[in-house]
Amino acid sequence: MTIRRLVLIALAALPLGRVLPAQTPAAPAPAAPKLREFPKDSAGRLIFARETFTYNRAGRRDPFASLIATGDIRPLVEDLSLTGVIIDPAGRNSIALLKDVSTSQLYRARVGSVFGRVRVGAIRPREVVLVIDEFGFSRQETLMLQAPSREKTP
Repeated sequence: MTIRRLVLIALAALPLGRVLPAQTPAAPAPAAPKLREFPKDSAGRLIFARETFTYNRAGRRDPFASLIATGDIRPLVEDLSLTGVIIDPAGRNSIALLKDVSTSQLYRARVGSVFGRVRVGAIRPREVVLVIDEFGFSRQETLMLQAPSREKTP
């Protein structure tokens, strides 16, 4: 018989599930991984470091406050009417008189004045240019001074 045939017969005679011992010396078992140490307070409780967020207001509104409840969207351009214009010939101190018809509130506006989302861009003898900032976009609206009616009530 050949050696090959003898090995096959010996293997067939072994019971199933039995593992032959290894011929090489056993390797040392790997060391258990070292667990990370977390910071603890004097009572032995874990200390958690939490991420914090700060909001720099610097002239901006609170992003979590309701626009309707705070009135930051007032006045609406649709509710404003131009009631008068006082022109400075030098152009620096012109004043526009605006009225919010829904609340009857009066505004004295100069160039650069801000009311909610509305900013005064220019004041001319019979008109005011308003710049409206909405959701990152700006648009311009012009309010014209209405000519006084010629009719007089007796």
